[in-house]
Amino acid sequence: MDVHEERLVAELETMGVRYLSRQADVPVGQIRSSARFLADLIRQPSSRVRTAFIAVLLAQPDLAQAVPAALTRLKPEEQITLKLLYTAAVVLQKKHAERIRLFLAERWQWLPNLYSIELGLAINQSPDELLRALGAAHRQQTGILLNWTGTYENVAHHLLHRWELEKQ
Repeated sequence: MDVHEERLVAELETMGVRYLSRQADVPVGQIRSSARFLADLIRQPSSRVRTAFIAVLLAQPDLAQAVPAALTRLKPEEQITLKLLYTAAVVLQKKHAERIRLFLAERWQWLPNLYSIELGLAINQSPDELLRALGAAHRQQTGILLNWTGTYENVAHHLLHRWELEKQ
């Protein structure tokens, strides 16, 4: 069991991201700064926790203000991952805005589009087209041949499904 990963999952739970299972009941303790928390998510070796970076931005869009500071805490390859996952959150928020607004109510705010131009994305596309283009950019930038589009969508699906279950 990775105590650091378990603590991150516990912190995610306090922020409304409760779809990740924990193997141990690790107390949250003192909450780290938003920039450090976001950077620690990106550094996480576990992809399930790393991709929760998307979910936490959908659940807590005010954390977007800490993203530039988080970026300065990361190595260049980690910075690319942050930019890709952040952009996925921006596109998924646009795609699922109505459903997300229902859960966030007064906490709702649009995530600023910080990196799509740098990543070579044409912002006049539909969210589905943008997700596919982002997935291709992710494969090209990282060399990891994964269905990134499906990975991004999976994060949003798990988050929204969990919120819907909790609401019932």
